[in-house]
Amino acid sequence: MTDTPKSSAPRLTRREMLKLSGALGVGVLLAACAAPATPSTPTVTPTAAPAHPTEAPTVAPTSAPVQGKVVVMKIGNEFDVEQDLAAFLEANPGLELETLEVDFPRFFAMYSAGNPPDLLRVQAPAIPQLLARKILYDLTPYFETSSVLKPADLAPANNYYKANSPLDIGSGKIYGMVKDWSPDFTLWVYKPAFEAANVPVPSDDQPLTYDEVTQLAAQTAKVDGDYIVTWGYGYGTWWLDRIWMNMLAEKEQSLYADGFTKINLTGNDEAKKVIQYYFDLNQKNRVANPLNPSPSWNGDDFTKGTEAILQYGYWFSGMAETDVTRGKIALLPAPTWAGVRRDPTMTATGFIMSSATQVPDAAWKLFEFYQGGEPAVARAKSGRGVPGLKSLYPLMPTEGDYRAQVSQALQGELDLSTAPLQFNPFIGESTVTNTWEKNLDQALRGSLTFDDLLKKIEDDVNQSIKEGIDRIG
Repeated sequence: MTDTPKSSAPRLTRREMLKLSGALGVGVLLAACAAPATPSTPTVTPTAAPAHPTEAPTVAPTSAPVQGKVVVMKIGNEFDVEQDLAAFLEANPGLELETLEVDFPRFFAMYSAGNPPDLLRVQAPAIPQLLARKILYDLTPYFETSSVLKPADLAPANNYYKANSPLDIGSGKIYGMVKDWSPDFTLWVYKPAFEAANVPVPSDDQPLTYDEVTQLAAQTAKVDGDYIVTWGYGYGTWWLDRIWMNMLAEKEQSLYADGFTKINLTGNDEAKKVIQYYFDLNQKNRVANPLNPSPSWNGDDFTKGTEAILQYGYWFSGMAETDVTRGKIALLPAPTWAGVRRDPTMTATGFIMSSATQVPDAAWKLFEFYQGGEPAVARAKSGRGVPGLKSLYPLMPTEGDYRAQVSQALQGELDLSTAPLQFNPFIGESTVTNTWEKNLDQALRGSLTFDDLLKKIEDDVNQSIKEGIDRIG
């Protein structure tokens, strides 16, 4: 039995597509398990009335051989035919594969025409809004009958792809799966920067506080006039609101008011403290900033030995060792803001199936193999992320001093079993960070006070939330 087209597949007009792509504002998503070439997320400006898609379909999987052309929107060498899929495609002669690079305006243009990519690479923050838009295919029946991707074997990060509603992520129906993931708040340290500053390297069995990170950044930074020789600290600026969310979660607080209808910065003393922390880091040149940017990206700074502390997850272990850093780095636990241990993944990069796919069985066959077959095994062995299946955990590398230390630090973070962050379904992934960067530049130049900075961010984000609510209805 082959897949048959679904006449009820939702379509969007061009105007509706522009609204939707603007609402998500996701652009080219950064890899959780690869170095970002350009850490930015361009947005498409919304221009028209909201879309009214149909309910996302749920179709029971078939057991017959599948056939059909599956279009996958991915990044880089994901779904590489020669490396990953040649034998699989040979064993499934009725299945064809076409790959496209992730391009969300193109995705929504194809969606509006009724022929979107069948599988799409996403990150966790996109899930609530894609679900609200009925763009996600309910894969629960496939998981329930799969002998490869068993629900009980799904790693905790897959909870980002489970939902009861756009406002209730973490359990419920399964709408996708991580390709690999990391507890993302861990710290990498470059030991020679500490030795040069005559500062002891922190222990890898006791988490630092964020205040201690600041102190160490000040002590290890090296400046020659206006030139930064060694940065004290680095983090993914494109993920900054996710970092804020996790810090506030230690206080059982949120960036947003109930129902995600508003961001609350000026009226939330704890949020003010968190943002003040990062403003001070930028103002004091402890981190790369709009007035003193990195020549590349902070992962590159670290591997060149020009950054003392880098807040990236286990995924970075596959590239952290270079000729410069070999034998000189360590992975430390995630720091704490209020003394509460937390270390969730903030990206949970994975794949979903489009609700408008006309070949769900063929798309699932490919999805199942990529997520649980030989490609998944190879990813687990590479050390570039924690596998999406718990049964593959033993394949992560542990040999040698470097891998043994990283593995031990990772296990301590996995043991925390931190619940997923709840992302706002009404705004795009880059909405908060874009307005932060824009207004931070002005504040660092002295044209905005810190309170003005907070108010500008709050106003910009709340306007975007209002537009998102109007679109979704």
